[in-house]
Amino acid sequence: MDDEPEISWPRLAAFVRQHTHDIRNGLNSLDLETSLLQEIFTDDEGRATVTRVRQQVRRVAEDLRAMSAFFQEPQPYHAPLAVRELMLIWHDQQAAMPEAPAVTWTEYSGEDSVDVDATMMAAIFRELLANARTFREGEPALASAMREGDQIIFELREPKHKAVDTATWGRQLFGSTKRGGYGIGLWNIKRLASANGATITHEYREADGGLITRVSIPVAK
Repeated sequence: MDDEPEISWPRLAAFVRQHTHDIRNGLNSLDLETSLLQEIFTDDEGRATVTRVRQQVRRVAEDLRAMSAFFQEPQPYHAPLAVRELMLIWHDQQAAMPEAPAVTWTEYSGEDSVDVDATMMAAIFRELLANARTFREGEPALASAMREGDQIIFELREPKHKAVDTATWGRQLFGSTKRGGYGIGLWNIKRLASANGATITHEYREADGGLITRVSIPVAK
């Protein structure tokens, strides 16, 4: 097609938010209707079936809510947070994940703090761990924090048996070939990081045996 439409990002984001909102309204109505079936079905099998249907409806609605959140402009609430506490938040994300990737944790012994939105940082760490889970190659990943100059570096090292090209990671949207993936996760967390004054980099280092992801945040003044 020669005349492909030009759509600005704000218009696309507004469309996705509105469309997912409309579908979620329909799903909520369906959830209410199925709740009435639980009054009609008196046998255990029928009630169990209705319960499964409601769970599926709610799961789809939650997926749509999460998708819509990708298209909201980040509005962080900055607050001082000790680096050690942020490491615990990262650790908690792994503990809460189903089929979590194996991670070896290194504690941070300093007294430094960063000025960030804790919820957004948790989302960043959760996405990095989710990717580590999806693309793990057996050996545990290594998670650590360190200070370099006026930056705190949160680092995740993932063993890789083959080189990976990270040049376009977080830059090309909707390019995922992973089942259930949409190719916006890394883009989104880089946007969240930027809103918190942080940066995310990915680099494959053959000498270090794998993929190194670094989240750099300025030390709180």
